[in-house]
Amino acid sequence: MHSLRRLIPIASLLAACGGGGKGQVPQPSEANTPPSSAAVTTQAKSVASGKGPCPATGLWTECAVFDRLDRAGLAPRRDSAADPIHEAPLGPSGTRLLLGGAQLDVFIYADVPTRERDEARLDHGKFIEASAEPTLRGEATLIRNANLLAILRSRNDHQRERVSDALTAGPPQASTGTTLPASHTRK
Repeated sequence: MHSLRRLIPIASLLAACGGGGKGQVPQPSEANTPPSSAAVTTQAKSVASGKGPCPATGLWTECAVFDRLDRAGLAPRRDSAADPIHEAPLGPSGTRLLLGGAQLDVFIYADVPTRERDEARLDHGKFIEASAEPTLRGEATLIRNANLLAILRSRNDHQRERVSDALTAGPPQASTGTTLPASHTRK
């Protein structure tokens, strides 16, 4: 009697879970061949950026910034109404990304010295570091890493930290082709 009481819920559960196909039998080719992880990753990157995969070169690119913010769960959206962004006295034009209610203006430079020279010309009274507490003046947050200069306009401390962490972790590095040594396990 006790074993019958245990079997009834299990049988009910199996019947409920197994009835999703409504009489359709999966074809052998569909059932045993899941998509490869490389295909899924490539497809996801292509869909997210609208282009092919973003190459890792060791320097920031627009697609690398977008990809990094997306992987950090910040759901970036390109602000097509504001393209291109000009921030005096910066040389290159930038791209505005929307992160919830925040705005992130992204400026990509050819190299680090060019970014440093351009950044030195900014009025630093208008900006605060990512680690600094925002004041009542509402300064934008200045984020820099390698050839990237970003200006974040957000009052949310948690969001400022997440964006800063995502971008200051460094640009995607090119693969060197080195492999890790094999680990030895006991038998």
